[in-house]
Amino acid sequence: MKTRVDRSEATLQCYVQSIAILGPGLANWNDALSILSGKQNFCKSAFDIPPVTWLPAAERRRVGKMVRLALTVGKAAIQDAGMDARDLATVFTSSSGDGDNCDAIFQTLAHPESSERFISPTRFHNSVHNAPAGYWSIANQCTLPSTSLCAYDASFSAGLLEACCQVKSSGKSILLISSDVMYPYPLSGIRPMDSDFAVAMILSLSANNTTQAKLTLNCTSQPMSRMDTPELEALRSSNPSARSLPLLQVLADKIETRGHDFSSMVYLEYLEPLSLEVRID
Repeated sequence: MKTRVDRSEATLQCYVQSIAILGPGLANWNDALSILSGKQNFCKSAFDIPPVTWLPAAERRRVGKMVRLALTVGKAAIQDAGMDARDLATVFTSSSGDGDNCDAIFQTLAHPESSERFISPTRFHNSVHNAPAGYWSIANQCTLPSTSLCAYDASFSAGLLEACCQVKSSGKSILLISSDVMYPYPLSGIRPMDSDFAVAMILSLSANNTTQAKLTLNCTSQPMSRMDTPELEALRSSNPSARSLPLLQVLADKIETRGHDFSSMVYLEYLEPLSLEVRID
């Protein structure tokens, strides 16, 4: 007996409730709106990652810029949505994790003649890929599940897919955080990145009065979307988390134009030969 498949039930859809961003020339989502929508020119500039003052002092002393970057955008997304971090499960995604911490461990192991050839417990526990998730739980007293992913240059798309799957299966809102930081030399010779970058989104199963867009996801073989200007395209291609920029650009267009009948499609980098098709309504 054949079973009829209701394709509407298989479709991955979610609603964007808030967005946060931190990168060169993109200090926050409000600033990014005018730049990504083309109303203001993009100027790549250095930026500071603020201290995570809401993290207890003992933990705050131990974290590097990778954790600070991820927690900063996550906090901004929470505040923008007016939600409580304790009510949200999380998906963290990153291509490379904490490069500075990895470099410090490798430098220690590479010099056996050193009298300090011991890896500190802090270095060790910061080396795991889910370190940002752990610090997020501590900072926000959040006991809900957290998932940490890595998919090389497809890490943002993998995180978005995972978050949407969790939204659909649980019926609850999910906080997605994607962040990547530059590796120091000599690791940068193997995995070059030109800048640090992070983005966060709160995704939900249904729309409400804070909803900014509806996303519909599908895998396709279409070529991935690129940015309209060379400067933004250079940023997109220089950091795995910045592969989110084509989606953020369309979201900015929708928000700035306030178009109720707005609909567009982007194709985000995913695992070859696929791309992630995202329809924005």
